[in-house]
Amino acid sequence: MKNPFKFDIEVDGRFFCGRTEDIKEVMSYIENETNIIMFSKRRIGKSSLVKEIFNNRLPEEILTAHIDIYAISNIRELYEHLKEGIESSLVRKINSLEKLAKLGEELRNYFSNVDIKLVVSGSPKLEFSSTEKDYYKALEQLFYGYFNYLKTKNLQAVIAIDEFQKIITLSKSEKVEALLRTIVNKRNNCSFIFTGSKRNLLLSLFNRSDRPFFKLGVEYPLGAIDFMEFFRWTQKRFQMKNILLEEDAFRYLYDEVDGETRFVQLISYELFKRQDSESVITLPVVQRYIKEAISKKKDIGTLLETYTIAQQNTLKIIAVSDGDNVFEEELARKYDIKRSSIQSAIESLKTKGIVFNTDGILQFEDVEFKLWLKSI
Repeated sequence: MKNPFKFDIEVDGRFFCGRTEDIKEVMSYIENETNIIMFSKRRIGKSSLVKEIFNNRLPEEILTAHIDIYAISNIRELYEHLKEGIESSLVRKINSLEKLAKLGEELRNYFSNVDIKLVVSGSPKLEFSSTEKDYYKALEQLFYGYFNYLKTKNLQAVIAIDEFQKIITLSKSEKVEALLRTIVNKRNNCSFIFTGSKRNLLLSLFNRSDRPFFKLGVEYPLGAIDFMEFFRWTQKRFQMKNILLEEDAFRYLYDEVDGETRFVQLISYELFKRQDSESVITLPVVQRYIKEAISKKKDIGTLLETYTIAQQNTLKIIAVSDGDNVFEEELARKYDIKRSSIQSAIESLKTKGIVFNTDGILQFEDVEFKLWLKSI
């Protein structure tokens, strides 16, 4: 029997869990052509949510492009990634050579300084090749041609750009920001979803009045999957192997990892693989599997050494207190640190993106780091 849990790739369809309300809200923004700034901690499922909506929820007539720019380091690579996304959105599910050739001929009327050729090796597709040597101008021409096509054909599109904060690291980043803002502002029948796991950097693009992207979309903080949705979905999959998952065991796992989708799926994957049919997953069983998973993370200890002593002690306090009441006198005495030093360390760790504040509770961006700290 195939394992019904996946933890190392983006998922959709039968491997996608819950998020009923998130799907409704995001789809409403898309249908109304509203830009979305989606942020969350790492490994919570932003990309999978976008993939599920694009592949299985939106009407087929809405064009979609899902583009990850994490690996880019220059304007040429940014152009290439965005170009490939637009190519795929235009082609959609067309696999007939005749229809693709006809579409290619039609698109030449909309895209200036672009050669469009039909590629037949492998899966047939259209490939754009800009004759414009200035990649800033090429980006403008690419999007304006796309918007013109959408308007003329009365089509709608949505473009999701993962790890959008990466544009800050590019050479002449201010010029890149200004150009992309102009493009986004001139869109027709199109909206954007900007996602990022480095929330401080991503939000600095949209919340600072001196930045080109200031208030250019609605903020959408993506939280953990609802507990009961996640539990029932997980429980149902264990039942495929006649395994009983106790609710308190799953509650412990969910709370320990702050609802992080990837780690919950990882432990569920291991449990499904190794537990016998007809067995019961109890709290001690889950605790043992978590301990085993963290014990394999041999390199985490070296990460702790990169922080000051005050930051190390503060990290331990945040971990053992689950981010609540971190200024308690007993904790300060135990870790031999002053309240003022804890406060200073927290601000520094937040700036570095190691921890963040949610409703007064401090959480770790990397939940495995938190679990390791609790274990030492």
